[in-house]
Amino acid sequence: MMLLLVMSGLAISHHANALGYAMDCDYSGTYYIYGPTTTLRVPPNTAVGSPIGSWISFPAGGWVCHILSTSMSDSIKAGVGLYAPYSIDRTINIDGNSHSVFSYTGKAGLGYALRFRVTGAGFSSDWKPMNGFSAANMVYSSPLLGPIPYNNGANFNLNVELQIKFVKIATTLTSGWALAFDPAYAYDYRTYNNGTSNYLETTRYRLFDFAPNSLNIQLMTQTCTTPNVIVNLPDVATNKFTGIGDIKGLKLFNLNFNNCPSGLAGINYTFGATTNVLNVANGVVALDSGSTARGVGLVLRSQTNTPIVLNTEYPLSGYNSASTQSYTVPMNAGLYQTASTVQSGSVKGAFTFTLIYK
Repeated sequence: MMLLLVMSGLAISHHANALGYAMDCDYSGTYYIYGPTTTLRVPPNTAVGSPIGSWISFPAGGWVCHILSTSMSDSIKAGVGLYAPYSIDRTINIDGNSHSVFSYTGKAGLGYALRFRVTGAGFSSDWKPMNGFSAANMVYSSPLLGPIPYNNGANFNLNVELQIKFVKIATTLTSGWALAFDPAYAYDYRTYNNGTSNYLETTRYRLFDFAPNSLNIQLMTQTCTTPNVIVNLPDVATNKFTGIGDIKGLKLFNLNFNNCPSGLAGINYTFGATTNVLNVANGVVALDSGSTARGVGLVLRSQTNTPIVLNTEYPLSGYNSASTQSYTVPMNAGLYQTASTVQSGSVKGAFTFTLIYK
């Protein structure tokens, strides 16, 4: 009987140790929280330092917790601390926030950024970049959840929602399966004694993990075919122009994007100039040196006569990621009066358009 009594005491000692720390948290099953099986399609011409695709969400996971009876009158707040076990390769801006990019050693040329939030007991922290490398630089959720009511010691879930975005960090990135890896370690955390004390539980941590054969990298090589377009504008009498900013001789034409690849988050395009830019917001460029007309420039407009802003990305409307398809974008080109006097002569110039694969 004495032996059984001692063993019983040992069996509960793990929870008894938490009596001085206001809240007890545990989990069942493996400490791994597995990421989804993912095919990561790297768009053509993706630059080093560029994010790849969308944020990928791990299943929410964490601990089942309860406030200890010895702290029923205390003000308890809970949170989670996280860090990445891989060194920081660089820092980039994603969605307006500065993110550390961690160098994942299991796939040359591939890095990743993380963001997270914590939920539980009816509270939620803010989404936050996870920029910490190693336990010494752990990042804590904020604001902390709570104060969490005692609620007769009832259990509540303390969950981490973690998202990962992969980043190309070297030209050595190739297609193929990535090795298994753990992007982040997570630890439950609490403050107690009305906020004057804190405790990080280091023995019941959770690991966010990509299992073997769950992350497949596909470098995409197919691009849209974009044939050159020649637009012949109609003749316009100089006395038809009424003042600076007047537009005449608009001619409808089509931009063709042929055999565009599937599997992308989207395709954007921008317009640039081969001569001096006269008005960025209105899409006006100077005529080339071989032109003899004076007082006008070339202008781009949408099909509905909306100004085209130069060097600004426009989404390819109707892009279908499910299959290879071709697309047509109707546009207008014309003459834009740039001086008070317009002189007759020849008109020639060009715009460039560039595709950005998402």
